[in-house]
Amino acid sequence: MGNENVTVVVNNQQHKSNAPWILGIIAFIVSIPNILCATVCAAAGAAVSEAARQDAVNSGNAAAEASATNSGEAFAGMLLVFVIISLLCFILSFFGKSKISVITGFLLILGALFILVNGFVGLGNMLLGSIVGICYLIGGIFSIINKKRIA
Repeated sequence: MGNENVTVVVNNQQHKSNAPWILGIIAFIVSIPNILCATVCAAAGAAVSEAARQDAVNSGNAAAEASATNSGEAFAGMLLVFVIISLLCFILSFFGKSKISVITGFLLILGALFILVNGFVGLGNMLLGSIVGICYLIGGIFSIINKKRIA
């Protein structure tokens, strides 16, 4: 054996992670019961609110009528916002490796915080809402980190 020159090239570059969209899919699958419950609860809340408003009209209490109408609309609106933010976070999770990954990451983190707060306040299922929020939060962090990595 003779003198052989061996050149070793070490590639220390990190590639972009697939974690944002994988976590987005997991979070969406886990959030399906929450989304279904939110739509059913919004309909039930609107029906109860309408019944309370009708009762207030029959009794002649204008303050109770306004209160029943406003609370039912607020409840249904908050649940609708929850469903929209869940769907937007799911869609945004697929942009975690794109050129706008930092913006996507911040939006995912904001959506995750809203979902977590929503779950703790009681508008969503606390356990499932927490899992969904944590998945989107981690996905958002990975999206921000992906900006520093190569394609």
